[in-house]
Amino acid sequence: MAAYANMTIADALGTPVNHTYAVANAINGVFRWEDRTAASNPSGVPIGFGAITAAANMSKDVNAGRGRFVLDYRMVQPVLETVSNSTVTGILPAAIKGYECAMFIKFIASARSTSQNRADLFKMGVLGFQNTQVSDWCTSYTWPT
Repeated sequence: MAAYANMTIADALGTPVNHTYAVANAINGVFRWEDRTAASNPSGVPIGFGAITAAANMSKDVNAGRGRFVLDYRMVQPVLETVSNSTVTGILPAAIKGYECAMFIKFIASARSTSQNRADLFKMGVLGFQNTQVSDWCTSYTWPT
């Protein structure tokens, strides 16, 4: 079993920048990592930290070949508003979140599935999501014709 540890993930820039998602906490089977790198959040305020959460749920009877296993994976990338020193006191206002982009992936496998079934679904699902058609939908809002 993999250990709960930091993850390093490259972004999509022409010259990719690595982002380290540091272990944040694990509460009741929900694991959270936060991207505290300056490249993502130069101001260093927690509201601007990118985050990954992963939670798994397994039916009690999964080992008996009934039920199912569910993994819920979420990545959220907040973007902070640009603030200027425009207050009367000359004190820079606190950073605020302007918007965020998010991705939610749910992996569901029957208890009857084999290890190979699950490996195939995982690999093909990731590769399918990286397909040009799908990536164009996500990045350029370009639908197929």
